[in-house]
Amino acid sequence: MYPMKKKLAELFAADQKIKQAQRPERWSQIKNLTIMTIAAFLLMSFANVCQHSYLMLTTTVSSAALLGLCLAQSWKDKHIEILEDGFFGIILVLFTFYILIGGNDGFAVLWVVFIPFMFMTMVDLKKGLVLSIYFLLMLFLVFHGPLKVLVRYPYPATMRYRFPILYLIDCGMSFYIVQRLIFDRYHLLDAQVQIRKASFVDAATGLQNRTSYTRFVEETDPSSFIRLSVIYIDVNGLHELNNRLGHAAGDEMLRFVAEACVKQFPQAEVYRLGGDEFLILCPVGTKEEVQRWVEQLNATVEAAGYTIACGVESRMRDFDIEDMVNTADARMLANKADFYRIRDRRKR
Repeated sequence: MYPMKKKLAELFAADQKIKQAQRPERWSQIKNLTIMTIAAFLLMSFANVCQHSYLMLTTTVSSAALLGLCLAQSWKDKHIEILEDGFFGIILVLFTFYILIGGNDGFAVLWVVFIPFMFMTMVDLKKGLVLSIYFLLMLFLVFHGPLKVLVRYPYPATMRYRFPILYLIDCGMSFYIVQRLIFDRYHLLDAQVQIRKASFVDAATGLQNRTSYTRFVEETDPSSFIRLSVIYIDVNGLHELNNRLGHAAGDEMLRFVAEACVKQFPQAEVYRLGGDEFLILCPVGTKEEVQRWVEQLNATVEAAGYTIACGVESRMRDFDIEDMVNTADARMLANKADFYRIRDRRKR
């Protein structure tokens, strides 16, 4: 029993994640289903007029009107839940009534075979399961249980014995297919999410990459910051280290610098822009505090036997992030030039 309960919990969780990720598509799907169902009810209304079946005509016209009202209520805000609840209530009441009265020559009850698969795939999994189980119990109770006294149509014995079994098979097959579809869609969605995340992460260091930085600049309103400090970092000697000890040693140095940046600036966004360049966007700390943190970062890196060149730009309100990055980059290049000039002088 426990494995089945766990499996159902996983299934419902997967279904919810799919629904949240594909909400615009779901709105279009359920909207189109509602329109087609209204059209089907109107077609059946025409058939009922031709057969002079005015009781059935009342049910089809009223169902079409109620679904139309639900569609109108949900249209403006694309409120999917209104359509889901509307479908659930109308189908529950309408087909309970059809099972009891038989409809035109007992034909109306046959429509329940479409409910399990259609409802679970196109409306809502949980509501579809509830409806499927409800109508399964209803058929057995009406045909063979205490509710048969309420039936107003003389169903033949073949129908009473075979149709509930057919509907049971329909429910089982529908649920099996639907759960396979949901898990397949969930794994596909999860793979797409992982690919999307990977496109924003630097594989070597685990930091956000240039694509992530570009997205941040495009989506961020600078006025949301009271202050911002930009620290542009370039690792000195990466090319020489790669040539001397191999790329594994260079990657180790990059990872160390990345970890040091994250530890020194835990409240900042840290990016590896590519090659030996890193960028830190720090929204906290005064100009003096940020400068002190940069000096501490330098000391940490130097203690490990590496060196970095840094450029810092700090501003308060009404600033342009890319302009700040360009300024910090220019200062970093000047700092890097000083580093190599001093190193070359010492070599002489």
